[in-house]
Amino acid sequence: MAESGGGGGGGGGGGGAEPGPERPRSMADKNGALKCTFSAPGHSTTLLQGLATLRAQGQLLDVILTINNEAFQVHKVVLAACSDYFRAMFTGGMREASQDIIELKGVSAKGLKHIIDFAYSAEVTLDLDCIQDVLGAAVFLQMVPVVELCEEFLKSAMSVETCLNIGQMATTFSLASLKESVDAFTFRHFLQISEEEDFLHLPLERLVFFLQSNKLKSCSEIDLFRAAIRWLQYEPTRRPRASQVLCHIRFPLMKSSELVDSVQTLDIMVEDVLCRQYLLEAFNYQILPFRQHEMQSPRTIIRSDVLSLITFGGTPYTDNDRTVSGKVYHLPDPSSRQFKELTEMEVGCSHTCVAVLDNFVYVVGGQHLQYRSGEGAVDICYRYDPHLNHWLRIQAMQESRIQFQLNVLCGMMYATGGRNRAGSLASVEKYCPKKNEWSYVCSLKRRTWGHAGAAASGRLYISGGYGISVEDKKALHCYDPSVDQWEFKAPMNEPRVLHAMVSTSNRIYALGGRMDHVDRCFDVLAVEYYIPEADQWTTVSPMRAGQSEAGCCLLERKIFIVGGYNWHLNNVTSIVQVYNTETDEWERDMHFPESFAGIACAPVLLPQIATEVALGRPRGSRAWGRTAICTGLHAAALLTFSLFANDALCQRLGESKGPGQEC
Repeated sequence: MAESGGGGGGGGGGGGAEPGPERPRSMADKNGALKCTFSAPGHSTTLLQGLATLRAQGQLLDVILTINNEAFQVHKVVLAACSDYFRAMFTGGMREASQDIIELKGVSAKGLKHIIDFAYSAEVTLDLDCIQDVLGAAVFLQMVPVVELCEEFLKSAMSVETCLNIGQMATTFSLASLKESVDAFTFRHFLQISEEEDFLHLPLERLVFFLQSNKLKSCSEIDLFRAAIRWLQYEPTRRPRASQVLCHIRFPLMKSSELVDSVQTLDIMVEDVLCRQYLLEAFNYQILPFRQHEMQSPRTIIRSDVLSLITFGGTPYTDNDRTVSGKVYHLPDPSSRQFKELTEMEVGCSHTCVAVLDNFVYVVGGQHLQYRSGEGAVDICYRYDPHLNHWLRIQAMQESRIQFQLNVLCGMMYATGGRNRAGSLASVEKYCPKKNEWSYVCSLKRRTWGHAGAAASGRLYISGGYGISVEDKKALHCYDPSVDQWEFKAPMNEPRVLHAMVSTSNRIYALGGRMDHVDRCFDVLAVEYYIPEADQWTTVSPMRAGQSEAGCCLLERKIFIVGGYNWHLNNVTSIVQVYNTETDEWERDMHFPESFAGIACAPVLLPQIATEVALGRPRGSRAWGRTAICTGLHAAALLTFSLFANDALCQRLGESKGPGQEC
């Protein structure tokens, strides 16, 4: 057996040991690259619950916080984990880190209790009774999540009754987001808020902040005046500050009856020197309509913060009816994409030109009956006041004009070219608002009509239109008022007539129009802009549909092209195309309420009350009487108002008549 065993062993030794059976491979050997991380979603909740249980059972508590004889036993690590204040206290080498009892100051016991409860539960119960304590403690102890929850609660609790107190908290604790919400709410509901007791305790700075804002909604100036007077009269010590408050009331925009019956009857408006000046400013502004441009001040600006697109007139180009539209539409909010009827013109008109100066809209020339030629051109001019929704008939132009251009340049308005019954025109007229008169300036180098125009960098630019040659349809004229001369600039890339031009901060865009070829007309879809400094045209994204004889204006860096004639469809159109000048993109189309050509449009500040003015008041109503005075139909009525207003004021002042202030 030994040999056998030895022989067997010798045989094994001579040929090498036989390998034994392999050891089975482990899971780790087979999947060495496999590694996963798992989480227990409920662990954080379990941890919080466990900590809360330890606190409730008084276990492992290591510090006592005291406030006004109230004590709170807590775990340092819990507070340090969720509060920057406590983290610095317990880990930053402060002496409190080794104390068993710490007295806190700067917070209330009620506020601290809510903070500790939140630290152990991630929940906080808030109401209007405790919110100031909790918010104060959260800010002091730097518990950001609690501060955010308090802000969320206060925003949801905003009401006419609470907003001023909430605003005070926002100011006290420097909560910018909450303050913005309070301000926005107050702007929307100022009149209701002004009737609350808290309004009488509003700090002067906050009252002035609201009264000087253009964001106040649905507030007439007389309502704001009454609210300001109520605040001033609450405490006798406020009376010397009357001018600081009332300088933000826009007296010139009040109705004359309000000035006479409700404003000048108050002693404070007569006894305070500056308030007296505000009242005189308002009277002068109202009795001298043609000098209103030179009397502009912060008190003559419409209280609004949104520009609206306003359209005037137009024609449907029907063969059996020469009627033109007298409707005035407005687009109160471009995002709403819906035009609404605002008012009516004194007389229907199409192919009129409009220009805006100091937020007055000048509606000039055009035609009152539909004609395909210049036969119906008129010289009549109106000024529209969007604040009072009133029309003022101003001096007529020297010549009747249709399919011309009207642009504002250096405080003047320039009417260029066009045509009338006598034919096409090269003449240019300048309107001076102060003098209410038109005067001729240097004529265009060519008779031109159907052109477009825009003002930029102190110069007037006229492009395209019908002249004496085909090249005139691409021509660009430039007028310099300082030397009263026209000169040619680089022509457009595309010939155009009956198109539009719009100026932005550094560009002048040419859009739409048509091109004539033998006996046919074609839409011009190409869009290009001109840079005056470079005297160069650049082509950008084309229009999606043709529009000539369309209204066009710039609103919030976007160009709106309204209605007009589409030669591909051979008909008038209601389409409104919108071009974004920043992205070079055309936005989704919208539609005008009617299919019109010859629409004029402009961006205008509209007060909230302007959209509520009723139309069609009877001839004897107060509203009609005011319009009659403004249109000059009753000059005697205007004089009577002037004498009555100033005489009544002088009697109250007890002053003698001075130069320039005859009573």
